[in-house]
Amino acid sequence: MLCSFNLHSFNDQLNEKQSQNSINLGIDSLNSISTINFEYNSFVKLYIDAYLLKDKKLISKMLARSKHYFPIFEQKLDKYNLPLELKYLSVVESSLNTRAKSPSGALGLWQFMYPTAKEYGLRVTSYIDERLDPFKSTEAACKYFIKLYDLFGDWNLVLAAYNGGPGYIQRKMIATGHDNYWDLRPHLRTETRNYVPKFIATTYLMEFHTNYEFPIDTLDIILLNSDTIKIDHQTNYKTLSKLTCLTEEDISYYNPSFKNNIIPKGSTIVLPKNNIDDYYLNYQEYKVFTQAVDDKEILLDETLINYSVVSGDYLGKIAVNYNLKIYQIQNWNNLKSTKLNIGDNLFLYVSDDHLKKINDVKPSNKSYTVQKGDTLWDIAKMYTGVSVSRIKKLNKLKSNNLKPGSKLIIPKI
Repeated sequence: MLCSFNLHSFNDQLNEKQSQNSINLGIDSLNSISTINFEYNSFVKLYIDAYLLKDKKLISKMLARSKHYFPIFEQKLDKYNLPLELKYLSVVESSLNTRAKSPSGALGLWQFMYPTAKEYGLRVTSYIDERLDPFKSTEAACKYFIKLYDLFGDWNLVLAAYNGGPGYIQRKMIATGHDNYWDLRPHLRTETRNYVPKFIATTYLMEFHTNYEFPIDTLDIILLNSDTIKIDHQTNYKTLSKLTCLTEEDISYYNPSFKNNIIPKGSTIVLPKNNIDDYYLNYQEYKVFTQAVDDKEILLDETLINYSVVSGDYLGKIAVNYNLKIYQIQNWNNLKSTKLNIGDNLFLYVSDDHLKKINDVKPSNKSYTVQKGDTLWDIAKMYTGVSVSRIKKLNKLKSNNLKPGSKLIIPKI
């Protein structure tokens, strides 16, 4: 009589053993080329399995983005004689997203908090935040790595300190008497406890992704195929888009550190090399064009509206209706105060997108019966996203006067 034998179970065990051997070989290979101590254990295995089972798409996206960011990281890390494998820390920190923001306010590829950013020379102003700059933030991260290694002399402790803070790690080391990360790990808060295993898992899978079936995403932008130019006039992404024929999204990708899409005077901007060459050749013409846009002599994706003030109007109300700022209306019309008179004419420069929204008014399934004392402004505020102008347009009202008892159709948002 033959004994029963589970072939499927045997194959699963065999595949698992082969997988473990493959990972061990990969970890040994990393240790042979890096001064970081890569250890493979159950904690690291947990993250490797999680990536392979749930987050294959994330690794695929990181492989695509790494083509653009890793050359920058490697140049900086090499400059400071740091382990090149530290480039994978940015994957853990930000998923290689220049605009990544944590709930605590950390920003950028390397997730710098404001005080640390200032300490390592990154400018944070009303116009610019260099935590979002791939080149400058990586330089700052390298300087921070050097300081942390001087404090701890062990890269796993450096990684833990990068996440939890050097003071926190030092206090835990003193309290427990442990100076080895894996001995210290059980005493750390959850996020810091899992940080190094996640880094090791990420490094392994990024380095040995060909061992697994990761489809690699593609991105069209290559940061290293770019150049810089310093401009002596303020501009914005929209104007720059018209001049360079790049999309605003592309410009933002190359220049993520500028706030509110405004590029202040004296800034250095990054663009593809062919666009930079064109900018140099036409610099004076571009400068004149930019000034003409600022002076409203040339309108980009906006329309000049000649608005006549009616009863009940005030600047705040008009600004909300046309998606403008009060100070803009004052500047355009040389208003010294916010006081308006019925019949006053105001010049308003309204975005074409907002005009389309105003003009494309469709009814909802809601209506409102006008009560005594009601104003259009009061009614509009009752419904999120509804403006006075949209109510007037939908109900074909020629003035703001309302008759109690009449019904108004509420616009669809």
